[in-house]
Amino acid sequence: MIPVIEETNVHAKIISPKDGHYFFGYYDLQPFDSTGRFHLCNRTAFEDRIPDENDVCELGMLEIETGEFIKFAETTAWNFQQGAMLQWYQDDDHVIFNTRENGAFGSCVMNIKTGAKRKLPMAIASLSKDGKKALCINFSRIFDFRPGYGYIGIPDEHFLEKAPSDDGVFVMDTETGACHLAISYAQMRSAFPKAPYSDEKLLVNHITYNLSGSRFVFLLRNFPENGGKWITLLLTCDEFGNVRKLADYATHSHYHWKNDRELLIVSTKTEENKKLGLYVFNDENGNASLLSEPDPAHPLKDIHCLYSPNRRYIMGDGYPDGYPNTNLSYRWLHFIDTSSGHDTVLGKYLSFRSGRAELEYRCDLHARFDRTGRYVSFDSNHIGRRCVCLLDLDKLNGYEYR
Repeated sequence: MIPVIEETNVHAKIISPKDGHYFFGYYDLQPFDSTGRFHLCNRTAFEDRIPDENDVCELGMLEIETGEFIKFAETTAWNFQQGAMLQWYQDDDHVIFNTRENGAFGSCVMNIKTGAKRKLPMAIASLSKDGKKALCINFSRIFDFRPGYGYIGIPDEHFLEKAPSDDGVFVMDTETGACHLAISYAQMRSAFPKAPYSDEKLLVNHITYNLSGSRFVFLLRNFPENGGKWITLLLTCDEFGNVRKLADYATHSHYHWKNDRELLIVSTKTEENKKLGLYVFNDENGNASLLSEPDPAHPLKDIHCLYSPNRRYIMGDGYPDGYPNTNLSYRWLHFIDTSSGHDTVLGKYLSFRSGRAELEYRCDLHARFDRTGRYVSFDSNHIGRRCVCLLDLDKLNGYEYR
């Protein structure tokens, strides 16, 4: 018999209902309101394929104590990795999420108590902590590269252009809707030429503001040509186009800002290095330090890494490891104390539909801290449907979240 969960430290409680597939999405967004009573959530009728342009995602919040799903909106601009970028907007009364209307992607600020909505002209990829500005990128272009992170149904008007001068990273004022192009693909290619990658079609895959909103990090990737490979240039920038290269084209993956200067990222650092590690890059001087490997016998590989609110701990879920003599696998949830380097495995959760064919609609755990650091939520399909789970880390021996 294969257990659906191997819990090593704390018990996971399912907080979503049984009437559909529930998930929140990416690991670096905050789903909990300031009271800890409600948790933002998406609900879908299916989970076993890429959504098309007519598939509806219901948006709402879970009342954690009762498990009730309180729906407040719908959208057709979503995917299984990041949902519709649903997140709190400035306070507990408002949310923001992406939309598809009149043949274009946009976003919406909504008062969930009154139902009042305010439309914005571009879909958001990252929101500043104060909610006053957002980074916007071309979700159609992303879909052509990695369908699990983009939106289907609206052709990229720059599809044939490798590095357009009027597309790239936009900054949008979320209060007025005013937008401007902070840095274009043409500027990126000109500033950091490295054949063959910079000569191929380029795209920004992930992008995130630092804590103050003064700068943002993003991954510049190439569409592979002629059977080649895609790799990543690690860049930071401000809204005026002052761009810095933290690391040249190599393998750079999931990341999280520690503060305004330091960035935690899973990386090889150089193209020649084949071993992934957890690095901390300094955005001011470009220096990078490799965090010590907690357990060389069980390397972390690529994890969705993020810091606890007090920045002492790093949490992250990895991609599934195979279960012996089956086609099933487990996703491990790691919890690292940076003061000691000790890695605690909080749990191992059975992963259904985790093969290559399901890559674009897989169910990663994408574990997230609440605002205090005591609770962690994550998405899982270990019970055969997508659900949202909750861990109480107050029961974890030695954990100091205050």
